[in-house]
Amino acid sequence: MLAVAIAMSLGSDGLKLAAFLWGLTIVLCSLILTPILAVGRKRGVPETDAFVKTLREGLSEFNEGKGGWRALSHVRGEGMGASVSLSNASNPLLIIEKALNLSNQCKLIFRFPKNDPAMRERTLPILEEKVGTSRIQRRTKSLTIVPEVIIDRSVIVTRVMMLCPPLMVGGSVGFYSVAPGQPMLVVLGAIAGAILGMMIVTNKGR
Repeated sequence: MLAVAIAMSLGSDGLKLAAFLWGLTIVLCSLILTPILAVGRKRGVPETDAFVKTLREGLSEFNEGKGGWRALSHVRGEGMGASVSLSNASNPLLIIEKALNLSNQCKLIFRFPKNDPAMRERTLPILEEKVGTSRIQRRTKSLTIVPEVIIDRSVIVTRVMMLCPPLMVGGSVGFYSVAPGQPMLVVLGAIAGAILGMMIVTNKGR
């Protein structure tokens, strides 16, 4: 990518060379790095049935018997995660805290009873403190906790290849235009563009 930025400072011939080097970099990286990055990479999410089973076992200590809250009937699989109904629960906050400790890779939906709408408002600040506002999806009668987004290596490499070269080019051209004839400014501009690109790629929006 540094070669791309330097080539841009060479004029019209540099544009052709820069385009060639950029394309060559992407092709070579895709051929060489893809098999390496694919090793040991986790795909998808854990099986919903297994997650629901684990969640039920972990919450079974809060079972209240017939007519009360029970993990078997109040914890169900839903989509790519599980839902926990808090109806008839004597200790809903304890159930929520335990469920959060058991769940870190799957979506978790907390459904609140119709006869106690204030429970949702009491629970929301607690969830915001524990998992942050960015992971909470708000509905009228439920709150959904989504898994934390983790950018894996392959995504980072792909974004770097696509974003850093133009930023490096822009940095090189901008720095070079300040004092033409100073090759070191081309390198400094490329480094500044690369740093900016890495900051953008690794930013999670928080």
